[in-house]
Amino acid sequence: MMQLIPILIILFSKVTTKHVFATLSFIAEIFIFLYVGMDALDIEKWRFISQSPGKSVGISSVLLGLILVGRAAFVFPLSFLSNLLQKSPHVKIDMKQQVTIWWSGLMRGAVSIALAYNQVK
Repeated sequence: MMQLIPILIILFSKVTTKHVFATLSFIAEIFIFLYVGMDALDIEKWRFISQSPGKSVGISSVLLGLILVGRAAFVFPLSFLSNLLQKSPHVKIDMKQQVTIWWSGLMRGAVSIALAYNQVK
């Protein structure tokens, strides 16, 4: 019976670690979205935007374009390398799936939004 204790400890720690990191990731995302939401309520930024709306739209457009290009620069080449390493053709990532990966990463980009806000300040 004592020989099974290390196996149980390893299994328990793996499950616990997985849930702890998932919870920490969820909490970190909540704080980032709260930061972005509270930052949107900053009156000084709204005064700046009302004084120069063209500059704000320009900065937002450039940041959005850079995020789109940056995400594509990682997803498509890494998918290509992954396809080169796969032996089976039904495991390879087709272009439709690559676009889905690229787009879904953009929609979940709370860290990208927070970094973009940090750079504009």
